[in-house]
Amino acid sequence: MKQPTTAKKLLKGTAGAIALSAFAAFIVLGITTKGENWKGLLQVDLSQLAIAGCLVGAGWVLDAVRIQVLASALGGKIRFPVALKITLSSAFAACVTPFDTGGEPLQVYLLHKQGFEPGESTAIVTLKSLISAIARLIVVLLFPAWYLIKRRSWGLPKSLETALFIGLLIYISFFALGVFFAAYPEYIRIIMDKILNKSFVKRFVSKSTANNVMEHVEKGVRDFRAALSMFLKEKRPTLVVISILSLFAWAISFYIPVLILQGLGIAAPFAKTMTVVGIFYLAAAYAPTPGSSGAAELSLAALFGSIVPFPLLGVFVLLWRGVTYYLTLIVGGITLLLTYNKSTRICEREGGKR
Repeated sequence: MKQPTTAKKLLKGTAGAIALSAFAAFIVLGITTKGENWKGLLQVDLSQLAIAGCLVGAGWVLDAVRIQVLASALGGKIRFPVALKITLSSAFAACVTPFDTGGEPLQVYLLHKQGFEPGESTAIVTLKSLISAIARLIVVLLFPAWYLIKRRSWGLPKSLETALFIGLLIYISFFALGVFFAAYPEYIRIIMDKILNKSFVKRFVSKSTANNVMEHVEKGVRDFRAALSMFLKEKRPTLVVISILSLFAWAISFYIPVLILQGLGIAAPFAKTMTVVGIFYLAAAYAPTPGSSGAAELSLAALFGSIVPFPLLGVFVLLWRGVTYYLTLIVGGITLLLTYNKSTRICEREGGKR
C-alpha cells in the first residue's frame, strides 16, 4: 500500500473519530450538564488528572517493553525509544480505525522495517495481543468474582449484570476465534486462496499478482508457525514475563477512572466501579466506530449513570476520554507524523542517490 493512500485513510479516520467523539460528548454534556454545573469541570483536582495521565504514559512504556522482550526472544534487538515509537504510532492508528484494527497491522509493518521477517513480526504482535486479551479477561473477571462473593454487601443493577455476561460471551467468542487462527494459521492461506479465486476478484487481480500474494502468505505462515513454536517450546519464561506486564498494564487502565472519580470528589464503591469499567472495556473492544468514538462516550454515560451524580456524568465522560483517548490521539499522532516525515525524507534521499 502506498504511503500517501495510507496517510489519507488515517486522516479520514482521525476526522471521523474526532467528529463522532465530539458529537457524542456534546449530547452527553447537553443532557447532564446545566450552566452552573460546569463548575464541576473547573473544580476537578488536577493532581488526580496528572496521575491518571502518568498512568496512561506508563501503559505506553509497558507495551514498548513487551515488544522489546518478545523481539529479544527471537534474537532481534530493538532500542527502547524505537519500541516506544512503534507503540505510540500503532496506538494512534488504533484510535482512528474501526474496531481498533489499525494498530496491530501497523506494529507488524514497523517491526518488519526493523529487520524482522513478516511472520516473526506477526508472531510478536499476535502473542502480545493474545496474552493482553487473556490479561484483560482475568482483570475483568476478578471484580465480578468479588461481587459474587460479597453480594450481600453491595448490589449490581440487573441491567449491568446482564451487560457483563453478554459482554463476556461476545469477548470470549472473538478471543476463541483469534486463538484458533493463531493455532492454525494455515486456514488464513485457505481463506485467502478462496478469496483470490473468486471470479469477481479475478477481474481486478491478475494471476501473477495472486500467485505473488499467496507466496507471501505462505512464507508468512511458515515464519509465524516457526516463531510461535519456538516461543511455546523454548521461551516460556518470556511468555510469563509478558503475562505479568500485561496484567499490570490492564490493572493500570482499570484504575484510571477511579482517579478521575476522586478528582471530581466522588466516593464510588471500588469493586462496583471496577466491574463497570470491565463491562465498558468488553463493549469498547468491538465498537465499529473509529477508536470506539461516539459509542464509548455514550456507553460510559449509560454504564456510570448508577455511580456518578447526574450533573457530573458528562464531565466525568469528557475527562476520562480526554485523559485516555485524546492524549493517546495527540501524542501518537505527533509520533506517527514525525516517523512518517523522517521515512519520507530518507526515501527521497535514497531516490536522489540513484
